[in-house]
Amino acid sequence: MDKTPELPVPRAFTARSGLQVIHGTSVGQGTKTVVLLTGLGAPALWWHELGGDEGDVNGLLQNPPWQGRPFLAPSLAPFARIVSYDRAGIGESSPPRSARRLDDFLGELEAVLAAAEVAYPVVLAGHSLGGVIALAYARRFPERVAGLVLLDSSHPDQLARFAAVTDAERLGTEAEDRRLMSEEHSERPDLDSLLGQGPLGVGELGELPVTVVSRESLAGKERPTDVLAEDWRSTQARDSVWQQLQAELATLSTRARHIELPGSGQCVHFDQPQQVIGAIRALLEQLAG
Repeated sequence: MDKTPELPVPRAFTARSGLQVIHGTSVGQGTKTVVLLTGLGAPALWWHELGGDEGDVNGLLQNPPWQGRPFLAPSLAPFARIVSYDRAGIGESSPPRSARRLDDFLGELEAVLAAAEVAYPVVLAGHSLGGVIALAYARRFPERVAGLVLLDSSHPDQLARFAAVTDAERLGTEAEDRRLMSEEHSERPDLDSLLGQGPLGVGELGELPVTVVSRESLAGKERPTDVLAEDWRSTQARDSVWQQLQAELATLSTRARHIELPGSGQCVHFDQPQQVIGAIRALLEQLAG
């Protein structure tokens, strides 16, 4: 009888970024390293397993329950070395002492890469806010990045673009929410610095392999019965902007591809993990070829 192959065991490491101690893991091996960057507030554990948080994950799914979907880290470990880490304020990593701007997140990533002793260039795969961090690192250190995977990524010009389709009252509420997050959220992100960097330039990443994976568009979808017509119009307007931003991310490189996943919400790697795993493997194969 064939035995079920044993999953590789992640190896823990720590990094120091300023006053923070950052906890990370490394699993698998290969000529390329893939660094997985989570969305805001999400633990790195979710790249590997639920860890008793199935209820939390189900709340993020477009189509719950979880039902045994594969996890990215163990699925990719046979093909590359996979590094992930909890940013400051998540898991056992030290809490930040003040609001954190883009340079703080990039310095933290630098410290993790050094502590993990990665061989450059690496592949960066970031979800949501993690995508903004991955993209900023690739723009600042292009020689260190072999490829970029953006999983329904936030956008550096997101705030201004959403403001154009948002009423004044909601804009004020969202500005206050961002201020409170910089003071009270576990990661203390300064989202104005992260999501207000300004527009991107077409082709500015040259020939860097880039894969953009985005959620399903709401265009043409019927209004849910429990949502007011005015709220649905606002939701669709913002979704239209989001889809435009995703398409713009796919213009950053002459070697970019854009994949929209039907039946997926923002957590594309939870809703359609097989397709995300396949997209990352395809990029790795492209680099190997």
